[in-house]
Amino acid sequence: MAYFAKEIHFPALGLTIYPKIETTITHTQSIFEFYDAKSFYYGVIKENLKDFYQDSGNARKAINACITLYHLADWYWVNDKNKREKQKEIPHSLALSDIANGSKHFNPQKCYQSGKVEGTDIPKALTLNSDNEIIKVEDMLKEIEKFWDNKFL
Repeated sequence: MAYFAKEIHFPALGLTIYPKIETTITHTQSIFEFYDAKSFYYGVIKENLKDFYQDSGNARKAINACITLYHLADWYWVNDKNKREKQKEIPHSLALSDIANGSKHFNPQKCYQSGKVEGTDIPKALTLNSDNEIIKVEDMLKEIEKFWDNKFL
């Protein structure tokens, strides 16, 4: 992103400079303007979650939310040798991992499904079937979001 200074004032010297220099400012070790876990969480993940909650039957939005939520641990526990152990504190961490990794490695054996419960008026919802327990992906993401909200308070 380019920034231009039209005037630089030095009141103590009674001096004004009108430069004709274009400068580009970059943040090293960052993705766009997201320079730490908190800015990534609020700038990317919360927006992905909001998009999904407004359209909770949309698999694309669910996958985007899961991928970014899964990778937040890499941002939060940077260079922490115990990161894998700490990730176990995250609710539904194994399911989140399977969904995020499944988005790049196809595995037809995973037990995720979408649809509505037969014989009910429950609207279409993305669900997760884990150990014969069905949980809505929206509920799972809200639990994970609550975990991270508490980390960033």
